[in-house]
Amino acid sequence: MPSTFTLCDTSHSGYSCLIMPSTGLGVARRLIFAFALVLATVFSVCCSADNGGAISGKVAVAPIKKPIDKLSLVSVSNDYPPFYSANLPSQGVIFHLAQAVFQHAGYPMAHRYYPFARAKAIMKKGGADVILGVWYRPSREEWIAFSAPLLSVNVVLYKRVDSQIAFNTMADLRQYRIGIGRGYANPEAFQNAALKTEAASSDKVNLKKLLAGRIDLVLIGEDVAQYLIAQSGDQFKDKFEVVGEPLSVELFHLGLSRSLPHYQEVLDDFNRSLTEMAQSGEVNRILSEHGFGTNGYWQQKQARR
Repeated sequence: MPSTFTLCDTSHSGYSCLIMPSTGLGVARRLIFAFALVLATVFSVCCSADNGGAISGKVAVAPIKKPIDKLSLVSVSNDYPPFYSANLPSQGVIFHLAQAVFQHAGYPMAHRYYPFARAKAIMKKGGADVILGVWYRPSREEWIAFSAPLLSVNVVLYKRVDSQIAFNTMADLRQYRIGIGRGYANPEAFQNAALKTEAASSDKVNLKKLLAGRIDLVLIGEDVAQYLIAQSGDQFKDKFEVVGEPLSVELFHLGLSRSLPHYQEVLDDFNRSLTEMAQSGEVNRILSEHGFGTNGYWQQKQARR
């Protein structure tokens, strides 16, 4: 009986073997034949894959969905004490809360501070994933997705204590120069009243302009004004007061860039973690640590439970 050698195709398309006599068959010819069989197998596999993934009449199993990679998120904001600032303990209540919620959800967060207009521009160009402390406006939904609320703030007008300014309607304010933050979202009624406004890079700059008589009023978050006055020593002490009722109550949100892959999944993780931390009491602990344990938004939310 002549000696033989065996070539087998054990690919997923089937199993077959060829038994070939080795007598008179050179080693080189045997290798060429083996190489041809391998090429035929590869061609069969490729054609099956291109044909919708069906192989030998069997339906291919759909690939398992890969979970998103929880890489470090880049966040930006302006310096806006007492809510978020590099100069505050734990960088302020909103920063502390946002960082803790992301940590609970499994996302590290790296943060950078810029003037608000620049932070906004960076977000729109895709240079950051998250912006802290934004107030909801429909126009902003074009470039960010809003988280559940983090905190509330009363937006008011401040005047000098020696000023006789009073008002009942927005129209009463048309004779005054009003300082606003550059790039800030203003209350809708205020925005639509066609008032004389001057934008500045920060609320502190606006208070300095108000003190110097360069403007008549400042539109400002009440907590922000109280913080800046308390931190100024004698510069602003007993110099300003609120005029009228709050123009609006605004809610701080976290904004996720819509250019961030899987942004909706990240947002869902954040909101779910925020709810879990509120239920466990961790949110209230963070708020109280920063002096916001009686914040209006969270008090109303607890009252509804």
